[in-house]
Amino acid sequence: MSHYITTHNADGKSVFSKLITEHHEVHIPIGTIKNVWSSHEFPMNLSTEADIEQYKHDRANKFFPGDRRICPQSGTATCIINMNPGAESEFHRTMTLDTIVVLEGEIELHLDSGEKQVAKAGDTIVQRGTMHKWVNVTPGGGWARWVAFIQIIEEPLEIGNRTLRSEWAD
Repeated sequence: MSHYITTHNADGKSVFSKLITEHHEVHIPIGTIKNVWSSHEFPMNLSTEADIEQYKHDRANKFFPGDRRICPQSGTATCIINMNPGAESEFHRTMTLDTIVVLEGEIELHLDSGEKQVAKAGDTIVQRGTMHKWVNVTPGGGWARWVAFIQIIEEPLEIGNRTLRSEWAD
C-alpha cells in the first residue's frame, strides 16, 4: 500500500513529498496499526516540513508517549487498524475524540454500560472519551479494518460527580 504526502516547493506550488512513500505497520495484540498521519500541535504549522520529519519519527513507534498512547499529547493522529479474525481488545479509555469509519468486516463496540453495537463497512462511530473494547465479529472469520481520526480533548472529563481519565489494561 502506497502512502502519498503533499508539500510545497520553493515557488509555493503543491508537490508530492519524497520523504515517505510506504506505510509502516506495527503489530499490536489485536492485529496491526498503521499511523497514517500524526501532528504534535493543533492547529498545525505547515510552512516548513518539520511536521513530516516528526511524523517519520512517530511512525517508527508503537504508541505515542503519555497516557493517550494513540495520539500525541497535544495533537492529532490518523490510524488504520487491522483486527485479527475473532480478536477482542481489552476495555480502555483515551482522552480523545475518535471519529471511526469501518472499511472492511464487522466490529462490535462494547461500552462499560453493557451496551453493544455492531458496525459494518461504511458505518461511522464517534467516541467521546469512551470506555470501550472492540470485538471482531466479521462473518466467516474475516479481518476487520477501520480508520480512526483522533483528536485530543480537554482533560479530565468531569461527568456528574466522577472524574474520568485515560485508562488502559496493562
